[in-house]
Amino acid sequence: MTAVLAPTCALTREELVMLAAVYSELLAAARASVAAATLGEADPLVYLREHLAEHGQLPLVGARPVVLLAQAAVPSRHRAGVA
Repeated sequence: MTAVLAPTCALTREELVMLAAVYSELLAAARASVAAATLGEADPLVYLREHLAEHGQLPLVGARPVVLLAQAAVPSRHRAGVA
């Protein structure tokens, strides 16, 4: 089965490669944090925190985890192609 993107959501090959690279880096940071926690390192989230900071994605101080998760589940108007 081949997924077909709507023309308004179409990405170039270069954009897809960049998206895959960023996802791969995020996944590596998450896996490193889990491994660090398993090993009992003092600050296992350092890998994930640094990655998020590099991309300007650190949550605001006091942000509630459940709200951050809910925001990810709701597509933004921009991503949905709504003007």
